[in-house]
Amino acid sequence: MQEVDLKEKVVGEIVLPTIDIEKYIGQEAKIELVRELKGEYGYFIRLETGVIDTLEIKDADGKPVELVASRLFGLQTDAEGQIGWGESTKLDLYLKKRGVKHYRELIGITVKLQAQTSKEGKDYLSFN
Repeated sequence: MQEVDLKEKVVGEIVLPTIDIEKYIGQEAKIELVRELKGEYGYFIRLETGVIDTLEIKDADGKPVELVASRLFGLQTDAEGQIGWGESTKLDLYLKKRGVKHYRELIGITVKLQAQTSKEGKDYLSFN
């Protein structure tokens, strides 16, 4: 982590661009990426589709934002320090629904896009 001094760059509340995801709901896409991550509350995976659309919105580097759908699943650590998932957890049920034994086998599987609402009431693009 690197400390920075933003000086006059911080002006207060700004208007952030919003994306209307309604037109993507119901479309199909393939899972192309599985990321294994560690966060504040432990390990989790993030499944991501391929790029669904390239938006006119630019990122901090001035490049167009690529829209992907994603889904998160938590992992657990057992007494021996092994990382995995328990029987009947959300990840276990999803793997069974998709007919695979491990989340890495989800790459290439076709999913249907849907909206997911966060605790803050913000919609983002996910899949079934």
